[in-house]
Amino acid sequence: MGEKEKDPRKIPREDDKINRELWDKMSFDTQILRAGEDPYPETSHSIRPPIYAAKSYTFTTFEEMLQDRYFYSRTENPTLYALDQKLATLHRGEKAISVASGMAAVHLASMCVLQKRIERVKPEKLKELLPQNNPETIPNIIIHKNLYTGSYRLFTKIYPQMGIDFKRIDMRNIDEVKNAIDEQTKLVYVETPANPTNDIIDIKTCADLIHEVGGKCVVDNTWASPALQRPLELGADLVIESLTKYINGHGDCLGGAVIGTENDIRNIRYFWGETHGPVMSPFNAWLILRGMRTLNMRMERHCSNAMKIARYLNEHPKVREVIYPGLEHHPGHELAKRQMKRFGGMVDFELETEEMSNKFINLLKLIKVGVSLGDTTSLIEFTGLMTGIDLARWERRSMNISKTHFRFSVGLEDPDDLILDFEQALNQL
Repeated sequence: MGEKEKDPRKIPREDDKINRELWDKMSFDTQILRAGEDPYPETSHSIRPPIYAAKSYTFTTFEEMLQDRYFYSRTENPTLYALDQKLATLHRGEKAISVASGMAAVHLASMCVLQKRIERVKPEKLKELLPQNNPETIPNIIIHKNLYTGSYRLFTKIYPQMGIDFKRIDMRNIDEVKNAIDEQTKLVYVETPANPTNDIIDIKTCADLIHEVGGKCVVDNTWASPALQRPLELGADLVIESLTKYINGHGDCLGGAVIGTENDIRNIRYFWGETHGPVMSPFNAWLILRGMRTLNMRMERHCSNAMKIARYLNEHPKVREVIYPGLEHHPGHELAKRQMKRFGGMVDFELETEEMSNKFINLLKLIKVGVSLGDTTSLIEFTGLMTGIDLARWERRSMNISKTHFRFSVGLEDPDDLILDFEQALNQL
């Protein structure tokens, strides 16, 4: 093989940059369908990336091994690589890493910011580096009072045992964010819209404030997806997506992702990910790639359905409150208009009484009762007894999760059919 001749089995890293520059010029709809999915030269030029069910990869020479991107599937896999490329493009980030679940993504992104990457230190020296050794330098993280319960458990139950403090505040109030940040604040964790109460938090202002002390802003974008909101463009350092939800959209697999700078993602991939091992299977990556191709169209329908249902519920006499950013009375309505393309597919509401609520959930026929969200099929949950079941009563009260609170993931069914189902159930109360 001549010195300048390219090996057809490989995609040189320089080609990654060329392809990315190409896709960055395209519209979002084109990126969804094509970015990251160029035919692989080492395959039969399939229009879709195949499922690479491989644990390791072989090389003909030692030099080839040093140049190739695939080494071991705990860190790299060609099917996952296509998914990572697409996610990075859609979010306008430099790189992305796909992992086994949304919670794995939350943990890896946080560890990348909160913990030092300690290497080549003798065991007897290690204790000197632990934050518990010097209470005055214990790092802290700022979180919103309403947070997905899995993330809430991680930050308030697990991380304190690792020497990481937390400050739980109402992040809708920017003055509270300002007052909470100190020299040891390493991370402002933003979830917007917040799960399960649809709170809207100002990403740009939170990012600006934490950057003043050299910290980072991490945003959980699961309820919006890149079709509605791109936090990196608003100043966030890392974005988390639960791929299980809207991005996959079909309720048939789990996955998570972190998107950000090349340096941060390399740190997550080759240190934190390699060590913790939260590996996504190639089959799940293939399913998510398939689901993503209709993301923009699906989100348009999710949003339009949600708006119609929110307006219907808002006018119903047996509904005490409707919490949806698209309604003008929502306290975050104007902010959502500025940082989101549309208002999302999640509608929260409360009925008049606890007795009504206990009956209502059993009267629905078309709408299915179940946890999770973002599927083509509508799902409703009795929040306090489902997602919030492992929270103490005082924790639910502090999160505004009442005994009459419902979280409704609006699917892609005809909205009139969904409204008829609500109507027949409410008429029986």
